[in-house]
Amino acid sequence: MEQEPKNSTSQRHSSLVINAISNWGPLGVNLIIGFLLTPFLIAHLKWENYGIWVLVGSFLGYYGLLRLGVGAGIMRYFPFHISRDDLKSASQVINTGLAIFLLVGSVIFALSMLAAEPLARFYNAGPEFAALVRMLGLAAAIECPMRIFDATIRAREKWVIANCVTMLTAILRALGLAGCVYLGYGIVEMGYVILAVTIFALILMGYVFIKVCDMVHIAPTMVKLSHARALIFFGLLSTVVVLAWSLTLQGHSLIIGKLISLEAVTIYAPAVLIMTNARAAIVNPNQVLWPRFAYLDGENSQKEVVSLFRRATHYNTIFASGIILLVIVAGPAFIRLWLGEGFEAVYPALKILAMGYLIETSLTAGAFLLGGTGRQGKNALFAATEGVLGIGLSVCLGWKMGLAGIALGFTISVTLVRGLICSWYICRLLNISLLRYYISNLARPWMIATVLAVGGNWLGVANFVRNWLSLFLASGLIMLAYTAVVYMTALGSQERRWIKNRISPVPIIGFWRNSHE
Repeated sequence: MEQEPKNSTSQRHSSLVINAISNWGPLGVNLIIGFLLTPFLIAHLKWENYGIWVLVGSFLGYYGLLRLGVGAGIMRYFPFHISRDDLKSASQVINTGLAIFLLVGSVIFALSMLAAEPLARFYNAGPEFAALVRMLGLAAAIECPMRIFDATIRAREKWVIANCVTMLTAILRALGLAGCVYLGYGIVEMGYVILAVTIFALILMGYVFIKVCDMVHIAPTMVKLSHARALIFFGLLSTVVVLAWSLTLQGHSLIIGKLISLEAVTIYAPAVLIMTNARAAIVNPNQVLWPRFAYLDGENSQKEVVSLFRRATHYNTIFASGIILLVIVAGPAFIRLWLGEGFEAVYPALKILAMGYLIETSLTAGAFLLGGTGRQGKNALFAATEGVLGIGLSVCLGWKMGLAGIALGFTISVTLVRGLICSWYICRLLNISLLRYYISNLARPWMIATVLAVGGNWLGVANFVRNWLSLFLASGLIMLAYTAVVYMTALGSQERRWIKNRISPVPIIGFWRNSHE
């Protein structure tokens, strides 16, 4: 639905719509793999071996902090310099990023070698534990330069290609692990599979990088300290944003475990899992905005930045409102079918969380605008404020209201910081009216979702769901009603005309039209 001016420089890039849709690919593939592979591994590995596999994976996950968010810096500075035809600076950014990640990879490898035996003794595990730490640590080190290649390809707005490589890697990894276990091998051999697939992915991503980013010249002399400072500083701010957001949700479990009970942590977990996946489905497509905003910022195309920001917010709000509506109306029934009875206490908290996520995900374009235009410091400040305020409110309200209070603390924090303060700052930055911004881009989808959610709960839609088939039918009817109302009331005449023009070539409609001429 992207309609750009004919003189727009962004026409030189791939379609934002196609790139955004492709971002659902890795998410869907990983969800399917996790759903199928996890029970298979548990069934074929001993419980102790599977526990070791998960534990080592969790430990190595902390290596991500060593990457310092440099990939986010690549997404900002590479398209910025490309837009100004400064290919030398663009190459220097990539070479500097590679140098940083080669150093980080060396540190990861050294830590893995040194920590393998002490960790095995700490957990009273055998030599297989230490061998797995070394093997997966080596794989994590090799993966470092691949992340620079991946970030550069995405910064070049070749998201479809990058996502294809990511999905292929995930599928090969899953097939390799499943085959390894099926043939009777253990966790050490599974580590070899991960290492082999990582090497293959590095070679494949490097080949794609050479083909897609042929303007980048790789040479040690192009590593510059000034670019290293810029990448690391920008990356650290990006890390603050990620950690602040993680603190907001992960902190809920810590609060619940202390204020309520450990059993309540288990009851609350499905709501967090549902909302995390719903958020990923909404936010992931928006990642394509980051390099586009950086490119337009490099061209000083303020008018196009404003236009893209408002269009992205409008369409994203329509999509987010539909997903959150589905969660509010059908979420409790899904939990009941998925996990059985006993989780009724989390239903009110799920609906309150969903309202907070509706505000946060609808305004996602603002975060990518701040990052893409080099204002990541403001982004980090808003995220940190939101996280600290959310935890504080959740503690206070959770003490009195239980699980619903925990969720309400998060929703109030998001509403105040993301919904008001951050939105006010962005509108002031872009010289647009905050009130007009809300009315034009946010209000209608939110109102439609609210009315349908209230109506769905009043009719007791969840009570009619008895099995998975009825859940799918109910969900389909909800989305059909939402889509129809959005089409009639939330889309402009040009947008409806665009949709009609795309639908009209369908053979049945064409035949009907011809038969009536």
